Amino acid sequence: MKRAFAGLSLLLVLVLSACTGLPTTGYVNPGRGPEGDQTQQFAFVPDGPLEDASPAEIVEGFLRAGSGPADDWATAKLFLAPGTQWDPRARVTIDRLADRRATAVPDGTSVGVQLSAIAGVDADGAYSPAVSGATETLSFTLARVDDQWRITSAPDGVVLYEEVFPTVYQAASVAYFDPTWSFIVPDVRWFPRPLVASRVTTALVDGQPSAWLSGAVKNAFPDGLSLVGRSVTLSSSGVAQVQLPQAALSLDRTTLDRMQTQLTRSLATAGISEVQMTVDGTPIAATELPVKVTRVDPSPAVLTTDGTFGVLSGETVETIPTLSDAVESLAPTSVELEADRSLAAVLTQQGAVASALADGGTFLLDDRAGLLPPSIDATGEIWSVPRSAPSQLRAYTPQGVPRDIGNAWPDASEVVSFQISRDGTRIAAIVTVAGVREVWLAGIVREGNAVSLGPPHVLSFSEPGAFDLAWLDDTVVGVLTSVDGAARLDELNVGGRGTVGPVPESAKAIAGGSATVRILDDSGRLFSRRGSSWTLVASDIRVLAVQQGTTS
Repeated sequence: MKRAFAGLSLLLVLVLSACTGLPTTGYVNPGRGPEGDQTQQFAFVPDGPLEDASPAEIVEGFLRAGSGPADDWATAKLFLAPGTQWDPRARVTIDRLADRRATAVPDGTSVGVQLSAIAGVDADGAYSPAVSGATETLSFTLARVDDQWRITSAPDGVVLYEEVFPTVYQAASVAYFDPTWSFIVPDVRWFPRPLVASRVTTALVDGQPSAWLSGAVKNAFPDGLSLVGRSVTLSSSGVAQVQLPQAALSLDRTTLDRMQTQLTRSLATAGISEVQMTVDGTPIAATELPVKVTRVDPSPAVLTTDGTFGVLSGETVETIPTLSDAVESLAPTSVELEADRSLAAVLTQQGAVASALADGGTFLLDDRAGLLPPSIDATGEIWSVPRSAPSQLRAYTPQGVPRDIGNAWPDASEVVSFQISRDGTRIAAIVTVAGVREVWLAGIVREGNAVSLGPPHVLSFSEPGAFDLAWLDDTVVGVLTSVDGAARLDELNVGGRGTVGPVPESAKAIAGGSATVRILDDSGRLFSRRGSSWTLVASDIRVLAVQQGTTS
């Protein structure tokens, strides 16, 4: 009877969580926590070990207890023999519950658990998908303690099945700056919900950017400046106070303002709206700085079938003075616009990459065979690469001066599509590795005059039929795929779970919009998504331009 009640308590928790409409997928945007977080005022309360439980049942109960981080996973530790060392914070393995199998040896002294891993979260909260179909076996040893089986050795970390993970862990963005201190760059992490504010603050002040992003971003917090205490305290007025050492008082005002900006933006994703840095309880004078936005103009930029390039306003295309003429003269098959619309990167009908300038000038930049649509970085350079030669990635000034980009997509035999993020710090690409299409990210590392890509970070290990991608916002990459003639949109969260949804038939190109996604089909019809529906915006469109930001 006791065992039946234990199962019922977990079932009740699961039913309650389902009733609250928990999001298991969705966007994670800087400055905002996951939708619904403010209403999720509950937690899993797993059961402790049952009397006379078998070795396999003890291990299974221990794994279930990983869903209860309260008091440093106190319930899970009840399954351990006295003196057993186990670090629950070392990692999270996310798996499919239906595939989990526990098998004990005949004498009960060891149990192996085979599972199908979907993703993992490391000790710093960084999320990475697992290779499709990957299996893993966890080994446990047990002994009798007071005539009950207890675990004497367990792998560090916790195991959570995919439906439970986003209810136990919460996404938050550690906010860094780009190298020019102009943009905020979100580094998405996952932390236990009760600890998210303290963990995101510790990650920012005492930690480092995720390995793939390191070198591409800046942190205003100096090396060696550590938190005093490892938590964020709330004042009586609800202001989060972050205690820093005396050394903070010697920092200049610009540095302090940048630190304040990073803290405010980071903790906003943990649901905290006001932050104050203090030394010995006294507030530090610092102000959040304005930063450049990465939103896209609400009006799409297009080239119509009659050869007119400009911004679509209702049923009219409003040309961009001088620049439109320059773009049109190049007969483009793809266009990317710089945020201030002073520059366009073009792939011509002849397959060459060219620039179009606001003064009406045009320059041929790259005429190598098999070039992909180019992308513009934050310095105004235009990046170009042949589809079949990933390592030959180059960047050109608008007037045509080239530079080679180092460490471009190692081990990839092909690049299908690529785009630079609107903050200029990251590049996303569909690549082919050993015959399989994957989606990779990399930081853009600038050291003096040299530019290279950081180590690749895999967003998806398997994207069969992927043919185009776009940054939809700061933390979501949209990927168009076509398998057996059926197109779909995979929205891959940078540092988290993704979603899959339908797109209009014969979709051929994708671009991010202002709070929307834009799709152009083979017939020249332009669609925009609002909610879950696709709305026809215009017809007779030849090219849907990518916009690297907005002028406003």
